[in-house]
Amino acid sequence: MRRLKVAHLYQESGIRFSEPKAAQLHIHHTIRGLQEAGHDVTLLALQGRQVLCTEDLQVFRADGLPGRQYAALGVTGSAWFRGFESGVRRLQTTFHLPYLALFDSYRMAEAASIHLTGFDLIHERFNLLALGGAWASRRLGIPFVLEVNADLLEQRKFKGIPESGLRRLYAAWATRACFQSAAKIICISTGLLEHLRRKWKIEEKKLAVLPCAADVAAFAPNEYSAAVRQDLGLTTEPVVMWVGGYFPWHDLGLLLESFAQVLRQRPNAKLVLVGDGPTRPAVEHQVLSAGLQSAVIMTGAIRHDRMPAMLSIADVAVVPSAPVPASGGGTGTPLKLFEYMAAGKGIVATAVSQTADVIRDGENGLLVQAGDVHAFAAAVLTLLNDSMVRTRLGETARRDAVDHYSWEQYSRRLEAIYRDALGNES
Repeated sequence: MRRLKVAHLYQESGIRFSEPKAAQLHIHHTIRGLQEAGHDVTLLALQGRQVLCTEDLQVFRADGLPGRQYAALGVTGSAWFRGFESGVRRLQTTFHLPYLALFDSYRMAEAASIHLTGFDLIHERFNLLALGGAWASRRLGIPFVLEVNADLLEQRKFKGIPESGLRRLYAAWATRACFQSAAKIICISTGLLEHLRRKWKIEEKKLAVLPCAADVAAFAPNEYSAAVRQDLGLTTEPVVMWVGGYFPWHDLGLLLESFAQVLRQRPNAKLVLVGDGPTRPAVEHQVLSAGLQSAVIMTGAIRHDRMPAMLSIADVAVVPSAPVPASGGGTGTPLKLFEYMAAGKGIVATAVSQTADVIRDGENGLLVQAGDVHAFAAAVLTLLNDSMVRTRLGETARRDAVDHYSWEQYSRRLEAIYRDALGNES
């Protein structure tokens, strides 16, 4: 494929790219993979009332970038525009008017229009109310590729914070406008593709499925476990590990209930929960209520470059997903699944969403039905008690990750989507 100039956009004002969250990790690996494949990729991202504009991956490792990595702005950078914007925002706050992100969208579109002359296409990670990429692609006359990881209107409803009134109407209109503007829409799962096709009436030829991937070199099985165990106050205890954000689509209630059953047979086992998020207080309360505080270790969020070492202590890695379809606000296959596979771990997962397409029960992991506490506990015990089965499944999972789910493979599939968006001219 010829060398492309690609702009990767993300319109979310409060994002910190150095945080170890799924969106940041996904954007980082997408850009890095394309750059390693020989393409020129520039990140444009909203940062308050500035627009980050950089090719430097250092942004994913440290905050506080030099000013030269921010886009020069035209109208949206002028004193009168900023004053007008501040006045409108004050009125919105005073009178509780809905925030529609129009200033943000216009700022993103302007920055892109100024800085993306000569680019081949725009790739944007979809965010609710974000119209900057769609507007910029129209101004520049270049294809717009939209990456969608969930129906965000449905997801907000599932989280218990549904849109309403004018903002709901505007969000639906903006979502539809983005979908219509896109030359290609990348879906994280087959379930999401089917949902977008049915609900939003998107023609199937515009849709493509591209699941997550893993850094198979960084997550190769390693010998870090002794030091990590010592840091967590562990010695030789068997370890069950979960990694991720504390969100309602991760069924940590199921995990805690099943682990209580595991402890009846393996009383020295430890459950290590790695991550942070909005449902963490509820999980902490459940741990205390069940009397599991001596058996559960909650590390909080850690830097992603520490994850391979952290996973090295896991005997069993788990994916307890709630049965939430894309139409109900669910997402696709979690990033952690592929990292577990790359690390060669024995995996227990609930058979929901695309996880059931990736994990073949008894071959590269164990699958159980969503919500089945007893079956989940039994599967975890199977792997804790049989090191030969655990090793066999882990080795197969590692091979699958290398052969099918590396970021290199992801980049090749993404290039094919770009070729389609460009009319196969590349």
